[in-house]
Amino acid sequence: MLIFLASHAEGYATEITRFSGMDLYSIQKQLKNLEIGDIIISRQDGRKRIYSFNPDYPLLGEIKLLVEKSLSYQAEGRMPSWLSNYFWDYSFGKLSWETDRDLITRRLLTEGSWEAITWLRKHLGDDGLRDWLIAHRGRGLSPRQLSFWSLILNLPPKQVAGWIRNSQNSPWSQR
Repeated sequence: MLIFLASHAEGYATEITRFSGMDLYSIQKQLKNLEIGDIIISRQDGRKRIYSFNPDYPLLGEIKLLVEKSLSYQAEGRMPSWLSNYFWDYSFGKLSWETDRDLITRRLLTEGSWEAITWLRKHLGDDGLRDWLIAHRGRGLSPRQLSFWSLILNLPPKQVAGWIRNSQNSPWSQR
């Protein structure tokens, strides 16, 4: 939300929801909390409530600097530190979205929490995720995971059924 407001100056909840990938209820709840804390202000414009930073907030400059620093950190290809638990067997600080995209995608798809999956979808996009699954033929994902992604990403049912058959016939599934 803060990144959106820093880059767009103002916006309404549905617009911020599309930008962030979060659900509308969570966005509305956080906007209300930020407004109670006087960090942001809002105004009614027809049926929409438009939010923007409160220019009178004493720490506004510091918040904007923090947002900019966060953006530059992400632009360097670094991943958020909370994802480090999924890469316990790698030097997390050396992983980069640009160079290790396949590894990161596979690991988060197979072992990630919903928060990690949301982060992945935000960075790869649903089209990119669909393309990745098709290119890798769903390897590494369980039949249950494949069925889930088949529904979410509208993958070809016959193709996914073949991937599931192949995964069940692999020596690793026989153990």
